[in-house]
Amino acid sequence: MTPLSILLVVVSALLHSSWNFTVKRGNWPPALFFWVFFFGGLLYLPIFFALGVFPAFILHAPLKLWEIVILSGLFETIYFVCLVEAYRIEDLSLVYPISRSAPLFTQIWAFLLIGEVVSTQGTAGIGLVILGLFVISLQDFKWTHLISLSHQIISRPYLLALTAAIGSSIYSVIDKVGVQTIHPFYYIWFVNLWMTVFTGLYLFLRKQVSFLPVLQRAKKEILLIAVLQNAAYLLVLMAMTMSKVSYVVAFRQVGALFGAGMGIILLKESHWKTRMTGTLVLTLGLALIALAK
Repeated sequence: MTPLSILLVVVSALLHSSWNFTVKRGNWPPALFFWVFFFGGLLYLPIFFALGVFPAFILHAPLKLWEIVILSGLFETIYFVCLVEAYRIEDLSLVYPISRSAPLFTQIWAFLLIGEVVSTQGTAGIGLVILGLFVISLQDFKWTHLISLSHQIISRPYLLALTAAIGSSIYSVIDKVGVQTIHPFYYIWFVNLWMTVFTGLYLFLRKQVSFLPVLQRAKKEILLIAVLQNAAYLLVLMAMTMSKVSYVVAFRQVGALFGAGMGIILLKESHWKTRMTGTLVLTLGLALIALAK
């Protein structure tokens, strides 16, 4: 990875873990993200008008781009819905690392869909990142808890977090193609548009159409999350224009360090010894990825 792409991903990860902390602390329903995506799209409009590109860049967008952003918006909506539902029933320091296990899947999709091949060192780094995320999810290293973990893997929080990870891995590879088609600044607006549509459709089908009460109760949180989420996402998209998507997604898991730390220090969550051990393993993996070609 290039030094600039590493810096962009680290800052993105800090912003990403910060809005995840805000979501977990407020225990907000999925309806919150309808407004996050809606206002996320509005954030860009003043800049587009100032640049004189609105609505020209929409009207002249190629059909291929529409296909890409619709798919990305769909899988990113799946990621957000599963993540929010998992946070409502489980600890931040557990859900966040599991939901960030996307590098394992991203490497597979990147090879199959866009022919991206990573080095042996990069593969080893990704493996250590996944191992570190697994250790972070443990209570301790006793065999009884390791056995109980195998039963918990089929529990609803684990499955939701894992589904979020798979969704994240898929939309990340799609995004890699997207930022090669249009500038990330415009691309992210299209994705926000379709995430708003898909989230609204999900809430309508689930008969969770209480949009206004959530907006009235969480105006500040919605704006804060919208700014943090869009800034984090934009930085990652920019990093993807410089480095392989497998490396970017894997290095993005540095956010697990921030997420676990926030859960332990600020939310007073337990099992800090194993989770700090996991962060050390994860950090070693990130170092290998940073030096990989």
